[in-house]
Amino acid sequence: MAVQTLLEPRAKAHSRWEAIRDPRTRIVVEEDAVLLPRGDIGQLLDIAPFGYRTSGSPDAVVAGLPPLPASLANAIAELAGRFAALMHCGTVRVRLEGVTGNACRKVHADYTDLRLICTLAGPGTDYTLGDDPDGPLQRIPAGAVALFKGREFGPGHSACLHRSPPIEDTGERRLVLVIDTPARHPAE
Repeated sequence: MAVQTLLEPRAKAHSRWEAIRDPRTRIVVEEDAVLLPRGDIGQLLDIAPFGYRTSGSPDAVVAGLPPLPASLANAIAELAGRFAALMHCGTVRVRLEGVTGNACRKVHADYTDLRLICTLAGPGTDYTLGDDPDGPLQRIPAGAVALFKGREFGPGHSACLHRSPPIEDTGERRLVLVIDTPARHPAE
């Protein structure tokens, strides 16, 4: 099966997210999508580890999070709206996590339809374009938005295997945004 990774500048990415619907496409990556001033995320990195979760309509989801710098709140609202439009859903689930350890360090595919992951600071998510969890890994840069196809995307589609980079005991910290469709995994 052919695999496609799309690396698009922000201006073209709005329409290019639709490429995830192609059965040959496991992941869509929009580079340099969320570049925030270091000062806006430094305070959040300083208080890591933490995990904030909320769900709701894209225009209201930021209100369910603690107060955030305006640039980050605006980025979350924009991405939530774009994701909801792509997935034709009225609500989304949002996680904003400050990570200091090895979260999801094994290469895996999510039991969901589609997951947006954006590492805002620190090492980005690792992924492979094949079905072998021991295959070569590529890393998504910080600031890029990635749409990872999950196991439940639909018949004829293959999931994207990925992992969080191992950072425990390195002193590194990650700030990670995750957006999902709530109907696919209500127990999480």
